[in-house]
Amino acid sequence: MGEMNQGDKQRLDRIEEKIDRMSEAVIALARAEEKIISLDETTRMILQKMVNQDERLRKVENIQHENESTIKTIKSIVWTTISALITTAVATLAWLFTGSPE
Repeated sequence: MGEMNQGDKQRLDRIEEKIDRMSEAVIALARAEEKIISLDETTRMILQKMVNQDERLRKVENIQHENESTIKTIKSIVWTTISALITTAVATLAWLFTGSPE
């Protein structure tokens, strides 16, 4: 093999430059793929957390509904008792002031 002339040397330099750019592009693609995989995993974790939160929220809503029913019943009992006590007190006072029937 003889010496390379100037044209061949320039051609090889351009080829090397193109190979370098291609290797940089391949590395950039690999990094982008890693980022996409990482983002996909993160998205899956976030979606799972959202599903879990939704389930917890539904449980809390069910418990809250049950508590509302219980409180409504307790309020009814309390107000009925208060009404009965007031009615008894008024009837007793009326009986005391009017005298006992003989």
